[in-house]
Formats: sequence, C-alpha cells, structure tokens
Amino acid sequence: MDQKSAGLNITIFFCQQLDPQQDVNRRALEKELGARIRFFPLPCGGRTDSLHIMRALESGADKVYVITCPEGACQYREGNIRAKKRTAYAQELIAEIGLERERVELIALPAGTSSTIDKLARELLAREATLGPSPVRAKQA
Repeated sequence: MDQKSAGLNITIFFCQQLDPQQDVNRRALEKELGARIRFFPLPCGGRTDSLHIMRALESGADKVYVITCPEGACQYREGNIRAKKRTAYAQELIAEIGLERERVELIALPAGTSSTIDKLARELLAREATLGPSPVRAKQA
C-alpha cells in the first residue's frame, strides 16, 4: 500500500451471493482495519441506491466500491445492471458538486471468478491510490 492509500477510508457495498462466508471474512478484516473500512452486504448488488453511495461519501468515505456478480449471472436477473446504472448516476451527482467521479467505482466480477470478500477488499486496498483524502472528510475534521 502506498502512502496515499494508507489512510483512505473505504466503503464497500457488495452482493452477499459473492461469498457464502462473508460474515466471518468481512468481520475479520473490519477488526484488523477498524474504521478505515466499512462493508455493507446486500441481498443483491442491485439494491445499492445512489443515495447509499452519497451518504457513504458524506459520512467520510474517500472511496466507495459497489461489487456485483458477473453480468448475466445475477440470481435476481438484472440486479447488476441496476447497480451499474445507479453507480453511474452517483458518479454524475458527485461530479456536479465538484468531487472526482473516481471516488465511486463499480466492480462487476468476471464470470467464473470465486473470491472471498476479504480477499477482494485487500486487492482494492492494495491498488495504487490516485485519490487523496476526500475534501468532504477534510471539512468535517
């Protein structure tokens, strides 16, 4: 992890269907990283609403991820498509208020991928961060 990403607060909305052991896996990572990471498991990624994303940013998240199952593999048929539209809408909204669109990202897992939510979260945290802390969080401090 580089210096910029070391202090970022991350929020992850994700489909519970991705990891049958998600309760155990995410709680271990939450215990390790504390308030730096917040998970919001949902019955389907399509249940993520633009308002949820905006509230996460308002509450101090520097980056928000929405993780869905592969396109065409959603047990609710169109959940990942709805998640994609809602994430794009949230990106438009934050751009209008002057935040970078990159603060919100949709990740649709590739078909045939099986991973645990803690492993996915570690991969996201290890990415090189081009964003610094959110200006929203700076104003709250």
